[in-house]
Amino acid sequence: MSNRLLVKLYAVRHLRGLVRRVALRLEGGEFRSTTLREIFAKYWGVEVGLYTHGGCFEPWMIDAKTKIGRYSSIASGVRAVNHNHPLSFKGTSGLFFNPALGLCDQWLVDHNPLEIGSDVWIGANAVIMPEVNRIGDGAVIGAGAVVNRDVPPYAVVLGNPARVVKYRFSEDVIARLLEEKWWEKDLSELADRVGEFQVPLDGAVGGGQPAPTGLRRPAVPGVAQ
Repeated sequence: MSNRLLVKLYAVRHLRGLVRRVALRLEGGEFRSTTLREIFAKYWGVEVGLYTHGGCFEPWMIDAKTKIGRYSSIASGVRAVNHNHPLSFKGTSGLFFNPALGLCDQWLVDHNPLEIGSDVWIGANAVIMPEVNRIGDGAVIGAGAVVNRDVPPYAVVLGNPARVVKYRFSEDVIARLLEEKWWEKDLSELADRVGEFQVPLDGAVGGGQPAPTGLRRPAVPGVAQ
């Protein structure tokens, strides 16, 4: 349960660093802190699931209307950009449309909602562009990648623009994992099964090699195949 006093104190800008440190110390760090999650939902518009950690808790790096699942790993420098500068305005400067900069009292550009799934790994300095709506469960985004389209579950994407270079597992294993949804369980529920997560899974596409040519992209509602 989150600490309501700390959530309120975070509104005082010069106390934010202290509030963050206290919350993390009291609640076992980024993996478990419910207070930090409430702070980011309330003040930054970013929802972060339990056991997810990293750059998602860096202010200004993940835009509002972003929802991140559980057990995901977000490296430092990752940027999720959910809005564009307005090309139709007389000026493109954020001064004219971003309320945090003092010249307007609300956002004057739309934010495109972004959902980042569970068990997602995003490498350092990757950028997710406003066109993206969903990063699928189990996906991997390489360091420095520029993602400009939705990423299917368990896909590995690299480059600029990012492209799918392989899938982590065979198609049948991906389907099984998506049905299992192990990430919906708390860590305590997985304690007796932790060994399953510490060895290669049967069906893994190993050795850094591309997925077999015949491997089709798993069918996911709302994602172009």
